Amino acid sequence: MKTPAPKAPPTAASLLILAAVTLACLLPFVGKAFHIDDPLFIWCARHIQSDPINFYGFSLNWYGHETSMAAVTQNPPLAAYYLALVGSLLGWSEIALHTGFLLPALALVLGTYYLGRNFCSQPLWAALATVAAPVFLLSSTSVMCDTMMMAFWVWSVFFWMEGFKTGNPAKLGVAALLIAACSLTKYFGISLIPLLLTYSWLEQRRIGRQLAWLCLSVLALVFYQWLTHRLYGR
Repeated sequence: MKTPAPKAPPTAASLLILAAVTLACLLPFVGKAFHIDDPLFIWCARHIQSDPINFYGFSLNWYGHETSMAAVTQNPPLAAYYLALVGSLLGWSEIALHTGFLLPALALVLGTYYLGRNFCSQPLWAALATVAAPVFLLSSTSVMCDTMMMAFWVWSVFFWMEGFKTGNPAKLGVAALLIAACSLTKYFGISLIPLLLTYSWLEQRRIGRQLAWLCLSVLALVFYQWLTHRLYGR
């Protein structure tokens, strides 16, 4: 299976349209009240400001009784680290934090556009369809990790495909780092490893040296597993 060659070069007009439409859809919600699991990410981010290494080293009342954050959370901490950065720069209000999370939303939409150039002749419409998806609008008006995870996802696939086709080690290295970032934002990102492994096998029908770059992502996850087991016993 060979990937079709890009049919549409990127244009500044397309990028501006996508940025404008994305902001037009999301800016009205920057004052949206925190809801669902938003507080978990905010509390973790506030704790990270004072103790950045021990990111889940605090207790909270989430189920009606006090328990460890490590037992409550279902996600890795990278989104909370980004939230801590946003909070330190812009403040902790709804407007400040939602404004900071416009960046992952823009990255997701633009990444979809660049990735779409490998598969269709109308990548602009593919990216606009992403903006119009209800799940994108819902997730991108929160301060949770879903949109950030997908932004890392599409750019991981883009850089891996570009690096794999050309044998460019810099692009493969960027892809490996983005895969690790995606996985440490939300655990579903781990599935990028078998996905890209399968894609690479179908492209060349052999295990090439490029696949060694996936080991970087695996090593990052192994280190995270070791660290969380040492800190929290799980």
